[in-house]
Amino acid sequence: MKTTPGAVPRGCYTCYRGNLAADPQQKTAGENRNFVTGRIGVNIAAPEVPTEMRSTLTEWVTVMAFSDALQQKLLKCKKSETIQVMGNVTRKPYKTRAGEDRIDRTIIADSLMAASASATDAADGGAAEPEPDPNAPPTS
Repeated sequence: MKTTPGAVPRGCYTCYRGNLAADPQQKTAGENRNFVTGRIGVNIAAPEVPTEMRSTLTEWVTVMAFSDALQQKLLKCKKSETIQVMGNVTRKPYKTRAGEDRIDRTIIADSLMAASASATDAADGGAAEPEPDPNAPPTS
């Protein structure tokens, strides 16, 4: 089987790190099935690609979050922020209007890491709960 730089087998569990192309959006499908979607640009660093060209190769990956916790995390993220997402990836080949063969990749998030997704509500103007003092006596 011949592979190209960045080729991912269908249904592969993987991790992508990239920058959001736009603010993530809340969507609804079917009967009240809510999810959040975003799109990240991922730079490819395949061994056969010359070093000087690696930063010019960008692949676009659609991120979908279905659990309530991951939806809230993804919605906190903003355009151009770097995020890291883990989950199952599916791919679907398509042709561009110019006739080029391309592959659309979609990752269903099981885990998501981003600076803004980790921030407390205090960053959003809410009151943050104080961290517990590990040396304080237990309260009863």
